[in-house]
Amino acid sequence: MNDAGATDERDFHARHKSRVPLRAKAKRRAGPACLALALLLLGAACSTPGPGHVYLYSPALGPTIRDTDPRSGEERAAVPAFVGPGEHVLGLAYEPYTDHLFLRLFPGNHVRVIDRPARAIKREFVAPRLPLGGHDLAVRSRDRHIFFTDPTAPALFQTDPQGRLVAYHRLEGLDAPAWGLAHDPLRDELLVLARETSDRVHRFDARGRALGEVPLEEPVQGVSLGFDADARKFYASLADASAIGVFDEQGRLLRRLPRPAAERETFLDIGPRSLLRLF
Repeated sequence: MNDAGATDERDFHARHKSRVPLRAKAKRRAGPACLALALLLLGAACSTPGPGHVYLYSPALGPTIRDTDPRSGEERAAVPAFVGPGEHVLGLAYEPYTDHLFLRLFPGNHVRVIDRPARAIKREFVAPRLPLGGHDLAVRSRDRHIFFTDPTAPALFQTDPQGRLVAYHRLEGLDAPAWGLAHDPLRDELLVLARETSDRVHRFDARGRALGEVPLEEPVQGVSLGFDADARKFYASLADASAIGVFDEQGRLLRRLPRPAAERETFLDIGPRSLLRLF
């Protein structure tokens, strides 16, 4: 390639060096560096969690999702759940990077996605390959794939964000359909409550292979499970429905948070708010 023109231009600039003050040169050099730093901080913000929030839904509270403090249980805000007559919630999941709440609704293959800041329905979809019924669900933030418990077998359905089937995973070692479900994004593990009343959390890899168990100091209701990946804590309603139990990774009960009426189910999830939302 002929680069004579480029050579002439370089020679011209070499002969006509501008008399730019050193301070101005420093400013010019600092521009790209500042831009790079800003981009670095922007990128970090996308993955930097804000404070954690526990989200609760119970028919006893009416058609709202309660946004509560994970340490005190104090209510911070209420978000409409848009649950209408004849609809029943089967599971709740929170996805922090989009700030969306996912409700699995009876008959179990219908999902409502709620934009928490807008307090509006973002979208709704049906996962057509899911059998009717089922319990909890969990969202993996990395790719926003959704995991659903199978009401007919000890297994999970994995779908894409639109509900299209991606994979079906048998849960190694279980002999009945799973109940509560959460996802650990740091280890890419699936956390399962295996019974309606459970005394342990089962750990699986993303393909359903058993990794271990966490015995809980007190049994919990299997209907719903939340996991704080940053603080490494499990959240679930205690079996006697007196409170929401907060457990560490060894299964020790750390504290009790208030929960709605004991005679009604309570669905929950926990997660940090990202400083920026991704779509």
